[in-house]
Amino acid sequence: MCKNTSESRNKYNPPSRILGIASTPYHLMVFLFIRDAFFKDLPTDILLTDKTACLKDLYTSPKLSSCFDDAFFADGRQIRNPYKKGPAMLYESLIRNPEFPRLFTDGHKPDMKQYSHVFFASPGLPDEISKEIVKEAILQNRHVRLHRFEDGFASYTRPPVSSVSTRAGRLVYRAGKGFNIKKAENRLYLFEPALAEPAVADHKSTGFHLKKIPNSPDRIKRISRRLGELFGFTPPAIDAEYIFLGQGTANITQNPDSYASLIREIAQKTGYDRFCMKPHPRGVHDRFDQQMTLYEDGAPFELAFAGGYMEHKTLLSYYSTACVSGKLLFHSGCRIIFLYPLAGDSFNEKCDYELYFSKLKKLYENVEIARSKEELWELLQPDRG
Repeated sequence: MCKNTSESRNKYNPPSRILGIASTPYHLMVFLFIRDAFFKDLPTDILLTDKTACLKDLYTSPKLSSCFDDAFFADGRQIRNPYKKGPAMLYESLIRNPEFPRLFTDGHKPDMKQYSHVFFASPGLPDEISKEIVKEAILQNRHVRLHRFEDGFASYTRPPVSSVSTRAGRLVYRAGKGFNIKKAENRLYLFEPALAEPAVADHKSTGFHLKKIPNSPDRIKRISRRLGELFGFTPPAIDAEYIFLGQGTANITQNPDSYASLIREIAQKTGYDRFCMKPHPRGVHDRFDQQMTLYEDGAPFELAFAGGYMEHKTLLSYYSTACVSGKLLFHSGCRIIFLYPLAGDSFNEKCDYELYFSKLKKLYENVEIARSKEELWELLQPDRG
């Protein structure tokens, strides 16, 4: 039976177009999984940012057209003032946002009123680019829905914060736009919600419900194939069985000598011919003498998992989430040994990894935590590899 015509006229029919924001290759991978699982038949656009250099090259290539209906590139350096005072924020939120068009230096910008849903990754508060995109989305369409998706370790340990973070801001949006941020932004997509720490999983305090990203074997195959098309990954010709993943130590290293010392000890135990070091892109203490083989490749490390190249490797790291992504996204069978209990004076970070990595060890096979050097040497025995 047809509904009353006046009711049909008054009912808002939102547009069905999706926008995803990706500031890293990892974001792009996660969003591909989300699209494939939840809205693969809807028009979907991707917005890449200047946060990772290789994404500009991807944007200027024709490759994205195989996965998305349209693509955009936002340059965060064009934002003149990311820390605005109240009057400026009020004007940009309710009337006009001059920062938004400045982001798109090539003139190709998204028409935000056409999007029913916007997806982005931001543990804690959104970054300055996502903030401007969200502001414009609400300005153009008060019915838009906003969604967070995971960004590695931080998304499981750091509670998400509303895009409109202050009570005054939320009241202004309700009064001026009829926009209720608590209803519009209340989902966080994770591959393993069970890994989330209590502060993240507590809907009452965060306002976010956790939603699992499905990654069946068939979906993993599809996404892996698409990633190969996008990035054209060729694995480095390295036969080493043990790969040490460095940390982003540019700003957090307290004692680089103790950091490097343990890596050298591990290489000696395994044998230099069976060991290689993968420097972290932001690591400044991951370079060693020519005796140690380096795993050097400009492609995102996750692509090695997608292609199945890590299945018979042992990965070692203090607490690198690149190790974890192989398990979360691609169900990799690789072996992982975490060394964070041995960090000692190597780092000055004050993070508690125990709950997260202990849960990870229960969820996945071949995940180990070395709590002493003696345990580590035992784990490195040939019959344990």
